[in-house]
Amino acid sequence: MIHGLKGRLTRDEIAKADLRKGRLLFQDICAKCHTLYGEGAKIGPDLTGSGRANLDYLLENIVEPSAVVSAEYRLSEVTMKDGRELAGIVKARTGRTLTLRTLTDEQTVELREVVNEGVSTLSMMPEGLLLPLQPEQVRDLIAYLRHPVQVPLPK
Repeated sequence: MIHGLKGRLTRDEIAKADLRKGRLLFQDICAKCHTLYGEGAKIGPDLTGSGRANLDYLLENIVEPSAVVSAEYRLSEVTMKDGRELAGIVKARTGRTLTLRTLTDEQTVELREVVNEGVSTLSMMPEGLLLPLQPEQVRDLIAYLRHPVQVPLPK
């Protein structure tokens, strides 16, 4: 899929992108977990300073999010004594508590209530994010993500 996308996302094709529509797509799809230009959530990495100008880097991280997951963004899976199963990124750990950032909130649990804790090799970022998008939407989103400065929202 990466090879096909690279073939379609040529310099000429990217030049046709509507960056404002790309920003809307970012807000709908990516901002639930990522920050860009100070906007969005802080579950995943802040994309503002990442290597997003590099098309290869960007496509690899979007299309195959579990290929390379840095330690601070590895998904921890926790089983509690009461049977609950929690999954999230470890945000804090003390001698007595563990705080996980899940997709919806932060949860702090007592370590004495934890039965099992494991670290997944999978990213919290789901695969297939681009699949439901039309080709021009993929182009607009990728162009926006690669753009070096914030653009206004459509009117």
